[in-house]
Amino acid sequence: MPKSIPSAQPWALHKNLLGTKPLSVALVGVGGTGSEVMTILTQMHAALVAKGRGGLYVHVFDPDTVSEANIVRQRYHHADLGRNKAEVLVRRVNLACGLNWRSYARKFDGAAARDSWDIVLSCVDTRAARAALHKAAFASGLRSWQLWLDFGNMADYGQCVLGTPRSRQHALTNPLPCATELHPDLIDLTVPDDDVPSCSVLEALSKQNLMVNKMVATLGMQLLWDGLWTGKLQYHGYYFNFATGQAVALPVPLPTRRRTVRQVSGAAA
Repeated sequence: MPKSIPSAQPWALHKNLLGTKPLSVALVGVGGTGSEVMTILTQMHAALVAKGRGGLYVHVFDPDTVSEANIVRQRYHHADLGRNKAEVLVRRVNLACGLNWRSYARKFDGAAARDSWDIVLSCVDTRAARAALHKAAFASGLRSWQLWLDFGNMADYGQCVLGTPRSRQHALTNPLPCATELHPDLIDLTVPDDDVPSCSVLEALSKQNLMVNKMVATLGMQLLWDGLWTGKLQYHGYYFNFATGQAVALPVPLPTRRRTVRQVSGAAA
């Protein structure tokens, strides 16, 4: 992996994300990575409130139930078996932290996906699910997401990319490329997914390193935390590989410069 060099000019978050109004957050998928992200969100909320900000109002979407194979690698316990993942985690943090976050035992689609979220955090494990997110993120309409942070991983490597969805109605001067723009293979439906459910804890661990989800969740949420805490970003993505012992950050793109068009003898120069 090449050495990353920070952009000479940090990318500034919109002031609406830095005020006293609670930020609307959609957490899509609470499996191995999403359940780790959920824990970090409670810490981030408390820290933002301590700073005088509005904190976070999180909505969690996942249609799946907790199985035996989820124990150990995901943040669930035997008492949770057979229960919906989103409902388990939201009930847990609401009771422990005095919050009023919401859970939805269904996919993130329809009206929910078309809503105007401040932040969407996607922790999905199929190309079809990520393609649906991409379609919603770049759909034409009056509403849009301000930030989209996508997490992805395989057995012992992963990536996280923070981008800015947009459309013709929401053109941006200096957008951050989203994960699906940088890596179109993430939504290439011709490539098969390895989405066969594991039947046991050992089988699940044989498919993915025990710490890979925690790593990608921590790196991605660090990006978001840097932005919300300081109001600017030097990087908007991370890539890591446990097998090679490497990690690299993705610098924010250089600001777009407007070009002046001059007319010379009736032709554009």
